[in-house]
This record gives sequence, structure tokens and C-alpha cells, in this order.
Amino acid sequence: MMFRVDSVHTPPVSLVLDGSRSRRPARLASIVLEELADRIISGAFPEGSVLPTEPVLGERFGFSRTVIREGLKQLEERGLVRVEQGRGTTVQPRDSWDLLDPAVIRIALAYDRDMSLLDDLITVRRVLEQEMARAAAVRLTDAELAALGENIERMKATYDDYERFRALDNAFHAIVMKASGNEVGLTIVRTIHTHGGVMPPLASAASRAALKRTVDAHRAIYAALAARDGEVAGELISSHIHSAWAERKRFKRSA
Repeated sequence: MMFRVDSVHTPPVSLVLDGSRSRRPARLASIVLEELADRIISGAFPEGSVLPTEPVLGERFGFSRTVIREGLKQLEERGLVRVEQGRGTTVQPRDSWDLLDPAVIRIALAYDRDMSLLDDLITVRRVLEQEMARAAAVRLTDAELAALGENIERMKATYDDYERFRALDNAFHAIVMKASGNEVGLTIVRTIHTHGGVMPPLASAASRAALKRTVDAHRAIYAALAARDGEVAGELISSHIHSAWAERKRFKRSA
């Protein structure tokens, strides 16, 4: 389903769609959410715009009014719009959006051309993981420390298999975060890991060197954790995340 915005103004916003997705049988409300969220986040429906009425959207999508209403409800739950009786559905400012919702963050990252959103996500991740490493240093069991050491050895054997390397990299961080006992932090960082991953291709020599630096950083973090030194472990993991992101960002901008 494709929308074409012939003229965007506030209010209302006019849109045209070809109806190609309207024949799909499953998760119809999710289609409404995805399509309208994309138009809102891309700026095609700017802040303050009033979306077409439920009957009009139903006609354009080819869906029932019940499906349209559920799709709009999902948009409202994510902070993208506000539905008011008698005033319609109004696009909300960016600072009201739920940028940790999987659908919102995925679409927002697709339009994050200056990488400012990624910068913010990495900053949040770095601060959280620093505090979680501090807590984990005194909570890690011998079995968890052994798992971290084994993880590092397995990473050293996967320089030519980036997908496997990345899985092991994430697993290392997950062990530390889980040991911290901070379930909220773990959930937030997991979302950032899932949607904010950026890495140069393995074809370049620089990429292989970056993977080796990651292993070296993990080894230093492991040593601090094994020594139960939370302050050093936290500082090392913060520095590791910052350095890795700076390198990957430089690569992306030069690509």
C-alpha cells in the first residue's frame, strides 16, 4: 500500500493509496498503524495536521471502521496522534512519541539521516550499561564469570562470521546486564541493540581490526568484573561503547 501526499497542509491532510495491501487478510490494524506512522514520522503529516476521518480512511484503506479505529488507537498509544471527539485525530509533536516502541523506533531510524537519534540511543545505552556493570561486579556468580570468559574465546574464533560474532557480542553484554538485576535497563538496552545496530561490512581490513578491538575491550571488562571492581568495569564498558559507536559512525558517514 502506498500513500501519495498531493498537498500537505494543516488541517486537513489529503492522501491517496492504491489499496494493494487492503486485500491482505491478517493484522489489518497493524497495516493502518505502519502506514500512518510512516507518514507521520517522515514528516509527510506534520505536527498539528488533522488526519482524514475514520470513514474516509476506511474507504481509502478498504478496511472496516472498526479496523481503522483500532489502528488509530495504536497510533495514539504510541504518542503519534491524539484522538478527540469532535476535533478529529491530530498529529502530536515528536517529543510525545514513544521512541522505544519497536514500530516507532524502527521507522524513526529509517529517517534518521543525520544519525542524531542513534547518537541519543547510544548515549542512553552507554549510561545504563555503565551503571549496570557497576552493580554486576558484585553480583556475578562464578558460573556467569565463566560464561563471560568462554564467550570471549568464542568471539576470537568468529572474526570471519560477523553474524555469529555479533550474537556473541550481544550475549556478553546481556550476561553483565542480567547479573545487575536491573530489568528495566535490560529491556531498554535490548530494544536499542535490536534496532540500533550499525557495523561496517566484514570485507574491509578495518572491520576485522574493529572486531579484534571489541574482543580486547571485552577482555579488559571481564578482568575488572572478575576482580569485583565495579567502578573500573563501568568506566571500561562506557568507553568501549563510546569508541565502538564513534568508529562505526565515521564509517557510515564515509560510505
